[in-house]
Amino acid sequence: MARKGERMLQQKVSSGIARGFFLNGALRPIIRHYVHPKVSGLEHLEGVSPPLILAANHSSHMDTPLILNSLPKDLRRRTLVAAASDYFFASRLMGLFVSVAIGAVPMERRTASKESMAQVDQLLDQQWCLVMYPEGSRTLDGRLYKGKTGIARLALSAKVPVVPVGVVGTYGAMPAGRSWPVSGHAEVRFGKPLTFERYSLGAANQLVLRAITDQIMYDIMALTGLSYVDEYVSAAKARQSRAARAKQQEPQPADEAGVPAEQASDASSG
Repeated sequence: MARKGERMLQQKVSSGIARGFFLNGALRPIIRHYVHPKVSGLEHLEGVSPPLILAANHSSHMDTPLILNSLPKDLRRRTLVAAASDYFFASRLMGLFVSVAIGAVPMERRTASKESMAQVDQLLDQQWCLVMYPEGSRTLDGRLYKGKTGIARLALSAKVPVVPVGVVGTYGAMPAGRSWPVSGHAEVRFGKPLTFERYSLGAANQLVLRAITDQIMYDIMALTGLSYVDEYVSAAKARQSRAARAKQQEPQPADEAGVPAEQASDASSG
């Protein structure tokens, strides 16, 4: 993990000229050309100031630049992005790039450590906004998956509102596995800020954290109209991988002579 001085230097750079060039000069024309983005719900951000958490569904690598470019300029300048440390910060070069280009800060997506949570909590305390993806990973099939409770823990600890954000159209344009978008239409929809003062007097046990997270995910579902899956996307992906491996290990069907079908086909074609 980067030291405090290095981290804050990256954040200051990313909120300035370099990030503005990358988002506006490089990505915005591409996104406009392919998905013709629309924005709705900006009235819910009127009068809202940092710090706050922007909680969005995650379908594509296009989601982050779409959300950032959809924010009012005063909020965008104070917004960072929680990025998977094992994916975007696996190498020093990649970590530096995403820090400068989009204002990414590392966060574990499997089980957030106390150090990681403390770092993000500190950023909120310093009046930054933070984009988070409660699902922890991009959707497997375009549906909305179960949210992880780290976002609820942060909202309670930092005492900040959570703005649900629905992103639609990016799964069809550029799902996981695709390196370049295809033509389509995308929209970013901002919901009403959620506050959780009613939970502040009690202990933040797992039931409370789950209730808060489910409320956030419900609002995202309402904004997007996506079907909801009561399963973590990481678990669904692991299950899919196991099924694929098992299928590969299945014995090949044989013909009546006991010769595997593939070999029989080769013999007949020879």
